[in-house]
Amino acid sequence: MNDIGDVKAAVAAAVREEWGQVVATLIRVTGDWDLAEECAQDAFAQALDRWRRDGVPRRPGAW
Repeated sequence: MNDIGDVKAAVAAAVREEWGQVVATLIRVTGDWDLAEECAQDAFAQALDRWRRDGVPRRPGAW
């Protein structure tokens, strides 16, 4: 599944399912809400690039 449309859909699903947990964890780690959201955005942007190149992982949330 390296078609950009499929990858975008997979990233969008991962954002819907994982965003809250990712940001909450990053807030605990950084103590900074804005930084946590920025880091989460960067991670999902990187997922879009990597998953297009390498394919969507079987467990996107674990990625």
